Amino acid sequence: MAHDLAYFEDRKRELRQRDRSGMFFVSPEETRWFDALRGGAGSYTDAPNRRVAWDDDGSLLLWLGNGQPMVERDATVREIVNNETNAAAAVSVDNVVGDIIIIFPELREFNGFFFSKIGTPATYGALDTSTDTTNGVDGTWVERDANFPDPILVTPDVWRTSITSHAVSNVRGIRMHKTGTNNGDDFSVRAIHIYGEISASETPDRLLWIDNDDDLEFSKPQDYGDVPRGSASDHVVYLTNNSASLAANTVLVTAEDFHLGAAAWYTFDDGTGFAATKTLASSIAATADSPDITIRRIIPDAEVLGLHEARAYVNVGSWT
Repeated sequence: MAHDLAYFEDRKRELRQRDRSGMFFVSPEETRWFDALRGGAGSYTDAPNRRVAWDDDGSLLLWLGNGQPMVERDATVREIVNNETNAAAAVSVDNVVGDIIIIFPELREFNGFFFSKIGTPATYGALDTSTDTTNGVDGTWVERDANFPDPILVTPDVWRTSITSHAVSNVRGIRMHKTGTNNGDDFSVRAIHIYGEISASETPDRLLWIDNDDDLEFSKPQDYGDVPRGSASDHVVYLTNNSASLAANTVLVTAEDFHLGAAAWYTFDDGTGFAATKTLASSIAATADSPDITIRRIIPDAEVLGLHEARAYVNVGSWT
């Protein structure tokens, strides 16, 4: 399943139309919302970087079982293993040893990793990265963890308490070795979360989420502190066009749900009124900033208790 450079260029063009890499909203309990962006992370240890939206940014998810042909998993599977809403195991890792492989559409900085499984566990071993693979088999691979943690996901917040930190630049692919079987159970992978960002000079034509509080790009999940149900708060951000030559047109911002329907809490306003899905009133010129965007969060009075999570994203209609 080798892919040529044109294939990955198509993936990169797809990526710059949808940027979901900027902001995660996370609420561990009934009374936890806005505590920190870059400092302390509320009730959790600070994340090592942004949570990568690899399920919807043009990345590939592959399974290569011993003695089997390579299989590419589809968008539904990618979403489930990078999403806390669907509690079902997702990746069909057959009852053989093999490799789970993620290939990015461009080079990435790799700063954190979380993996979990469900049920009677199969065993997993080494975690590798490559700067030049095109199919998960070719290229040079370097072991980054001889035996990466693979907890059984019991409580939702395990995904924030069991992140392992890494500091690897210019990564094209990540490979996870499945070293043992699972008593005949073909389905065991629950979550694969990656923390990092696009490497410098890669895919320059994209929008960046900027925190209006300090005019810095968001570098971590936006964890909220203790706030009760029925409360509301506003936070102001803006978008910066990272392109040196192209304007971003028909820019839309909204939120999508990752756990317990939290996306419904959010509306967005660029000065023309709040909406759950907001199309900005004007294009964003090359190297320019959007108007301030107020993100309003309203937690319903009868909201269910527990961890909530949503992801804000921006969609660009065209670049000219």
